[in-house]
Amino acid sequence: MSNDTVPWQAWEGHVVPRYFSPGFVVLSYFVSYVGAWTTLELINRRTAGRGLYNWYLLFGSSISMGGIAIWCMHYISNRAIVLGDGQVAMQISYSSGFTALSFFVPILVLLAAFTAVGSNDQVSKVRVVIGGTLAGLAICGMHYLGQAGISNYTSIYSIGNVVGSSLVAAAASVVALSVFFVLRAAWTNSWWKRALCALILAGAVFGMHWVASVGTQYRLKQGSASLSHNISRDSTIIVVIALSIGACFILVTLAILGQRRRARSADRAQHIVLASATFDQNGRLMVTPEGLLPSQKVTNSHSELGPDKAFGISHPVFHWVFRATRNWSSISGLLPGMRNHLDRSSTRNGSLSWREPVVHPVDNKGEPVGEYSIIFREQFCIAAASLAEQLNEPLENVGVLFDEIFSTGQTATFKSAARRRALEGSMDLERDSAVLPSIGSGQLLFLVRHADSKEAERLSAAGYRFTEIQHVVHIIARSMQISCNDLQDRFSNMCEYSNEKHILKTGAHLALFAVRAGISSGFDVLARKDARNQLPTMRLPIDNLNDWKIDYLSRLDAWSVTACLTFLKEASGSPAILKREQTFATQFYEALEALREEINDPIFNDALLIAKPVSAPCCGLSGDSKPAQATLIVFRIIVPIHFRIRGQKLEFTPLSFFRTQQHVYRNSPDHAFFARMIHREFGPILNWNRWQTPVPGEQAKLSGRRFWDRKTHRRPITLPDVNLDSNSEINLVEMQKFGGIMVSQEVSVDVGDPSSGRLRQGSDDELGTTGEAVKEVEDAETYVDKLLAVCIKARG
Repeated sequence: MSNDTVPWQAWEGHVVPRYFSPGFVVLSYFVSYVGAWTTLELINRRTAGRGLYNWYLLFGSSISMGGIAIWCMHYISNRAIVLGDGQVAMQISYSSGFTALSFFVPILVLLAAFTAVGSNDQVSKVRVVIGGTLAGLAICGMHYLGQAGISNYTSIYSIGNVVGSSLVAAAASVVALSVFFVLRAAWTNSWWKRALCALILAGAVFGMHWVASVGTQYRLKQGSASLSHNISRDSTIIVVIALSIGACFILVTLAILGQRRRARSADRAQHIVLASATFDQNGRLMVTPEGLLPSQKVTNSHSELGPDKAFGISHPVFHWVFRATRNWSSISGLLPGMRNHLDRSSTRNGSLSWREPVVHPVDNKGEPVGEYSIIFREQFCIAAASLAEQLNEPLENVGVLFDEIFSTGQTATFKSAARRRALEGSMDLERDSAVLPSIGSGQLLFLVRHADSKEAERLSAAGYRFTEIQHVVHIIARSMQISCNDLQDRFSNMCEYSNEKHILKTGAHLALFAVRAGISSGFDVLARKDARNQLPTMRLPIDNLNDWKIDYLSRLDAWSVTACLTFLKEASGSPAILKREQTFATQFYEALEALREEINDPIFNDALLIAKPVSAPCCGLSGDSKPAQATLIVFRIIVPIHFRIRGQKLEFTPLSFFRTQQHVYRNSPDHAFFARMIHREFGPILNWNRWQTPVPGEQAKLSGRRFWDRKTHRRPITLPDVNLDSNSEINLVEMQKFGGIMVSQEVSVDVGDPSSGRLRQGSDDELGTTGEAVKEVEDAETYVDKLLAVCIKARG
């Protein structure tokens, strides 16, 4: 029969010749590629097998692969098949039932395939093979279900082509998913690499279809003219185009969102940013699907902190926020008032409202504090609260501030660690600052914490990934423009910082107190790198020093390490002295030798002994017990201003910050003391919008308890929840002076939530102001000062 001479009705019951339209063949691959790329982009953002976020991505990837890359591609490819002489009545048409079924079946199979592959960074060959094979079966199943849905033709298949097409689909799917997940696990799957993987995955669909189609023949059914009510190929093309456009929209949206995140990260690199460094039990770092850290901008720059001093770890404001992150419970109630105060400060443009009192805040020593300091600290607290909301965590669980600041927004790159160290040495910025103003314009602070298994699962379900540090460190460095060759080691230090208790063990310790004068101001003290709040120490095998041991030490007062070692070595082997003194000399000698090896610098040989031991805070008997006191036998030395330690385990840190670090150990009595100081300082600032000073000379008594409210234009109102004795009086001027906390044994008032105008009851004991607590706080601070005083006095 010939197409030119025989009408199409004559082909009924016969195999109709066919040819392929090249344009639709190319279009079919493009449609499959768009669907496959969309699939990989969505899978790439999966972080766990649980959570609505991950289920959305799982269903989305299954639909884009099964519904677009396979289903749409199939019908576009069949549109390329031209039967007979191209008459419309002779072209393929479809039944609605099989057409709908062929859409949903591959989606369900791919749900199983992508679930089998998993979502973590551990690549399982077995899972990938199973997932790839299921994906291949989904491709084959959809193809033959779609073929079964042809209503006007009977398909005749070649067994060889059926087998070959199945192998092509499975093999290409396994290869594509293997490459994708290997790159994903190593965090090297940039968008163009995912695009290349999509080429292979689309090739699995395209190759399977055309290997099968080449071996397929079509026999026109009898009475096919009566099937005109079925779905036409043009209607199918309209659906395919709509779905493909939807996939393109998803790709464009993801690209725009990715670009916005990168732009936001680059912008934040020019400012002061607070980021979360959360680690799981295996030491893996939590990041977003793009490999970025959750972060919030604190402020535009450190200019708000005043012109006198760059913002570094020696800055008093850094010391305050460092302590505040160990006292989040004292901050949370002040957040509404802080937000209101920041809103007022940003809208008044430097002018004060006539209703707003002029407040001159003071610190815990009674010295005035500039408003720039207040504003910055409020911005830090608000940024931390926003970060907690981003992680869906209470503020108390957001983490503690890491004791280092990173410079960001750097345009220069260091070719070697040696070059960076040389630059830092020349600028004397070894510790007081990881801030390099001439290189970077922004600064990055970290809140570090450790997440248990349940919390890690919850964060993964919410859309975060836990991965090995080395996989994402380059992404973080590039996004925040950090030029730091040892950034991976810094993150490892953060991981240890979030896990360890940075406090001395109980007992007696040998220690070195080495100080040097700073170029800008103050002193630097030598501390351990792995615990920068501790001096270089070595524990003695004794629990305490009794009187005779202290007397024994007094003989060595102001002796150098070399002289002490010589004397102790002789004494440990001398039969002329008491056995107990021999034992103590041996213990002292061995511990001193171990400390010298730990320090690994000849300068230690010149350090002089302070014979009188000092007490330092140490851990208690259990994790929740009250801290105890350890005994330190200290060697002192003042080194030249440009001295750099040779050992790799120690470094100099600002003495002022080292002193601050002595307050923040677990269960420190300073926490309650610091909480009271916070309310004393911020109370007058945060309460002004609710309470105003009464008419001069008028006092608020129990009978009336009347205060003046600016919102009611100075009409008297009743202050709630204040319990006074029958003869007690409280003056609001004094209450504002002390931040809403009365220093009295009979009357005690504490601010709970300043923004709501409600005051909660408290006592001085609850606020940590008892004599015992104050003494412990002073002891924690003054043991460092005592050592410094001895050094300076000896220096003359």
